[in-house]
Amino acid sequence: MEFRHLKYFVTVAQLRHFTKAAEQLGIAQPPLSQQIKKLEHELGVDLFKRLSRGVELTRAGEVFLKDAESILADAQRAEARVRQVARGESTQVNIGFATSTSTCIPVLEKMASIQSNGIHFNTAEMPMPELVAQLKNKQQDLAIMRVPCYASEPFERKRLLDDPFVAVIPAHHPLARFKSIQLHHLKEQKLLLFPRETGPALYDALSALLGDAGIRLQPQFASPQLRTTIAMAQAGFGIAIVPYSLAEHLDDSAVIVSIEGMTLTSQIVVAWQASNLNAQALNVVAKLSAISAGETR
Repeated sequence: MEFRHLKYFVTVAQLRHFTKAAEQLGIAQPPLSQQIKKLEHELGVDLFKRLSRGVELTRAGEVFLKDAESILADAQRAEARVRQVARGESTQVNIGFATSTSTCIPVLEKMASIQSNGIHFNTAEMPMPELVAQLKNKQQDLAIMRVPCYASEPFERKRLLDDPFVAVIPAHHPLARFKSIQLHHLKEQKLLLFPRETGPALYDALSALLGDAGIRLQPQFASPQLRTTIAMAQAGFGIAIVPYSLAEHLDDSAVIVSIEGMTLTSQIVVAWQASNLNAQALNVVAKLSAISAGETR
């Protein structure tokens, strides 16, 4: 079966007339009729009922029309994508999320607002070391990550969201009755923090700020990941210090309390390799940046 036969068949089926179809296709009517007969012979069925004033689809023709139209539409989309790729305008953008950012609703909402413009996201979630490696190797066009981050320094970056640190306090804890606390309230408390290897720059900045306030971290209260500190706080192990976006959907086993004097803010950024010339990925960066800039005005 030749591709042109599908096009001929669909045109005749839509116009219900060989002569009109031939005019639209730019060919003579007799060769068109011969090609349709050849297609029918190949399929072993009649696709049309030949009438004095045109044609009608047989039952087999009606079934075949749906598939033929679908095949032609897929071919047109494939051709459009190939041409976009040739112009550096691929519609697919590979985006990797650092583990602590993949459930950040404001960032996901920003992405959803631009996906309807013909952009298709292929997303993945992974630990920061793997994400950085894939971004360097151009396996990911873009990465959503937190800063400060030593590993992100070689990349181009745009800020998407400021994510302030808060305290997640077990509901039965005496400090849980306050809407905000000061840093000195955290002295002598069991503070739950992610391990340094999870985010060295963020850990160093946070531990330095707490250290200046006279708060010393106890390594036995470290958790495997940022998210795990919240679960540990809910279970009553201590007070978790985490970015707000990770804690905004708590149940009543713990409360979120703001920290006065907490000058450190985790930023969620979109990062990319400077040598990555994927035009569609850079278009996504521009759109995300414009949305974020508009929100801060």
